Amino acid sequence: MAGLVKIAAIAAAGFYRAGQFWPHEGIVIDPDTLEPDVMERLRAEPRLHVEPAPDGETATEVVQADDALRARIKAAIGDLPADAFGSDGAPNLTPLRRALPEDAKRITAGLRDEIWADLKPAQQD
Repeated sequence: MAGLVKIAAIAAAGFYRAGQFWPHEGIVIDPDTLEPDVMERLRAEPRLHVEPAPDGETATEVVQADDALRARIKAAIGDLPADAFGSDGAPNLTPLRRALPEDAKRITAGLRDEIWADLKPAQQD
């Protein structure tokens, strides 16, 4: 194990890289849980600050945070009115972000599409 690192976005709004949202306040991770090329990209990203984790910090459960966000998005999609969906049947980003204002910056089109792909088969039954 190389030791824990803290990855923080330079921007106050946070930043997405490698399929993960990195908040301005930072997330402590074990770099060994990532593929080596992903960790290299994160270290090279000028919009992220990567440093050794402060003493006493433990790894943040990034996956749990992602799972919790996904669960909130799924629930919000279920509560959206019919006019909040596009002609392709997918939920529009704006109403979805309005439904989850605390997560609005973390809800990307890619994340919405990924969750929607999981929900579509269940809705077609």
